[in-house]
Amino acid sequence: MITKLILASLALATTLSAKEKPNIVFILADDMGYDSISVNNPAMGPLKTPHIDKLAAQGMNFTDAHSGSAVCTPTRYSLLTGRYCWRSRLKRSVLWDYARPLIEDDRITVAEMLKKEGYSTAMVGKWHLGLNWYDSDGKLANADLKDSDNMFSRNEGTKRVKEAQAKIDFSKTTTGGPNSHGFDYWFGVDLPNMAPYLFMENGKTVGIPSVMKPKSMFGHDGLMLPGWKLENILPTLGEKSVEWITSAAKNDKPFFLYVPMTSPHTPISPSKEWQGKSGIDAYCDFVMETDAVVGQIMKALDDAGVADKTLVIFSTDNGTAPAGAKFKLLEKHGVDLRKHLKGHKAQIADGGHRVPMIVRWPGKVEPGSTCADVVGLTDFMATTAEILDIKLPENTAEDSFSILPLITGKAKTLPNRPLVVNHDIGGNFAIRKGKWKLIPGKKGVQLYDMEADLKESKNIAQEHPEVVEMLQTTLDRYKKSGRSR
Repeated sequence: MITKLILASLALATTLSAKEKPNIVFILADDMGYDSISVNNPAMGPLKTPHIDKLAAQGMNFTDAHSGSAVCTPTRYSLLTGRYCWRSRLKRSVLWDYARPLIEDDRITVAEMLKKEGYSTAMVGKWHLGLNWYDSDGKLANADLKDSDNMFSRNEGTKRVKEAQAKIDFSKTTTGGPNSHGFDYWFGVDLPNMAPYLFMENGKTVGIPSVMKPKSMFGHDGLMLPGWKLENILPTLGEKSVEWITSAAKNDKPFFLYVPMTSPHTPISPSKEWQGKSGIDAYCDFVMETDAVVGQIMKALDDAGVADKTLVIFSTDNGTAPAGAKFKLLEKHGVDLRKHLKGHKAQIADGGHRVPMIVRWPGKVEPGSTCADVVGLTDFMATTAEILDIKLPENTAEDSFSILPLITGKAKTLPNRPLVVNHDIGGNFAIRKGKWKLIPGKKGVQLYDMEADLKESKNIAQEHPEVVEMLQTTLDRYKKSGRSR
């Protein structure tokens, strides 16, 4: 098998100087659908996201952008690799407690690509793509876990997770995480709602978890660092992001910062400063704090004097989760997070995977502009490659397509781009071509005109058999060929 190093030496080459390479910051909120930012949704009423709205006013707002999946792990995989996660071993659902690494050892990530191009690279936030945990003898402690094993199932899977946790030597450095896939620096958590409950820095736990999480605290059973407070996670991620930007901006090298936030995913845990700020409930407080952290990062770029040469992307990993946002309760307070779309997190309806996506790049992107073309977060890697004039190897970023002409306003649509494919928690597919959305299924095929019927209320598959056949044939080809690009 050709290694990543050989692939990189063969195909990743650019003639741009360090001064010509933009800094790149990608902020990924968690469980926050298209209707969860006020620039997209006036029906949010009293709940506002002023910092994200300001970012949209300074850049381009993509109104038909999609995460790779309707749930967490698959989207993160596709964002970093430019490859749909259903091509990996994970065909449905997400990774659970102490899961093994999902990104293959020989797969090039966007961070590795940028590191080779002279970038300083960092990740501050939630990983959720698996780690190798070791016992005191240096052997893998989680080698026997299945991807479906978790603490809450109360079956043999739970037993295996507990056995793995008992074997882990938390003084050992994990592998297979961000530092193994191109990030010079990582600070954050594996997940906020699964053990171990603590921060991690460059693959090591910050402290040793020695007590069990109290039953009163949200999350799966498991080990915790004494004194761990859920409400400290988000503000700490904001502070660490600012610290890293401030430091990186002092160097001559361009930088890439990936900030996958833990909010507003459960546990709903706004910090003390933000508790009660919305006047509605803790979830709305948490959304407001999420927006504030985006503003904090934007201010750090301004203060460091690098905002004008930094490409900033804000998006989210999937739609809004009803477990956190109590839709009917919020609607009583004038906050409608289901205004435009059908469905929510985990579902194949657009509410599960149509997400906010805003791109700011001073001097390159027209302020206050919009783009209605269908795009995916999977496109990030190929777009970044084109910005840097990098030719990607054939077996890299197989489902990523550059949308740079859209970002710069040179094109309003990309008629020859591969179609965007989506996936839900159960492994079901959807595929988009312009206004057409096909959802194949054992119980019957669904076809929707997303321009005329945004809430997917009328199945018109029988009226357009030629469209059904075209989309189904394309999806089948993408599955069999191993690529869409």
